[in-house]
Amino acid sequence: MAWGNGEASNVTVRDLVTVGIGGDAIRARISNVFGNEPLSVGAASVGLAATGAAVVPGTLHTLTFGGVERTVVPVGQVTYSDAVSMPVSDLQKLAISVYTSGRELVTVHPCCTKIDSYFTPNGGGDLTESVSGVGLSEPSPWERWVDAVDVLQTSGQGSIVVVGDSITDGYHAALRWTDVLQSRIDMLPPGEQRAVVNEGITANALTSVVNTDDLTGGGPSGVSRLARDALTQSGVSEVILFLGTNDLWFGATAEQVIAGYEQAIAAAHGDGIRIVAVTLLPRSSSRVERWTPLQQSYLERVDQWILTSRAFDAVLDLGATVADVYDGACAPAVMFPPYDSGDHLHPDAQGQTALGDAVDATALDLPPLPLVPPLVAVTPTPGCEGVAGIPAPSQPRSG
Repeated sequence: MAWGNGEASNVTVRDLVTVGIGGDAIRARISNVFGNEPLSVGAASVGLAATGAAVVPGTLHTLTFGGVERTVVPVGQVTYSDAVSMPVSDLQKLAISVYTSGRELVTVHPCCTKIDSYFTPNGGGDLTESVSGVGLSEPSPWERWVDAVDVLQTSGQGSIVVVGDSITDGYHAALRWTDVLQSRIDMLPPGEQRAVVNEGITANALTSVVNTDDLTGGGPSGVSRLARDALTQSGVSEVILFLGTNDLWFGATAEQVIAGYEQAIAAAHGDGIRIVAVTLLPRSSSRVERWTPLQQSYLERVDQWILTSRAFDAVLDLGATVADVYDGACAPAVMFPPYDSGDHLHPDAQGQTALGDAVDATALDLPPLPLVPPLVAVTPTPGCEGVAGIPAPSQPRSG
């Protein structure tokens, strides 16, 4: 939530959020990490989302903070609500409302999942207890203030946090590979399920060794936000790290990216948490962005290090999954055209589905997972794996 989006005064915001797994209770996290003043929360609520801004009648609960209905979130901090006993199911959509009576900077990250929220115009007052949603008349594709929801499971296995960039954020796609992975996990018995927490930020980079978009919306580097966004998430058991291609595009070397990985590994292991790497996806020049032979050599060096160093606890070779190595083609340094959103970097919905299906459960210490039906049928090109530019085979490896 790195971009300022105007000021709110005497406003209610209702964010719609989808939980990955079901449980018996929830709590909400309210963020003021990028605010410029303490955030005064005058009231908050949660209920099952109905249509638009409405809540399913009989499901609305008041949120409290340390037993009271008001709280102040300091600048640069987050605050959790108290837990609310309410049963939620897998992929349940919740409506979480926050009211502030002061003048507050609203921060959003305007990309890419198009999760709806609704809010009142300035002066709209406290509508946190509204079931109909009347008065929450301003729709938005971006969430505000609420940045996480915890679900209590009596027999759950924790959460898998994915720290990534626009590929994980879902840029140029109708769904995200993490959603596909969550759908696969949700086919397991409840006691074997884990939540997949998407912490992708479009334009995010792993490091800050070169100038990136961190000050204009790309967010703090992956290394610097790892603790807040991943390691301290409730119940985290694994972190999946899927960053580095933006560093190379902005001018970092392979060695600088590798050094960033080593920092992330040390931080995760210092907290006793497994960390799993994803190989960088193939990319090539487009109308908007140029990709040079030097950058390509760095990408191949980075991917080779990920696959062979054994520095990570496991590796997901998703770069090989979306390479142009199907239906008779063998051009592993570029993306398979049916998986390409058009910019030669970001997978479309077909590619995102292929990525989600390619995640091997063993890398995440999960039991075997069913597959989501692919959106396009492909046949691997015989003999293409292992040629220059693509590591082989395209299977996750446990460290």
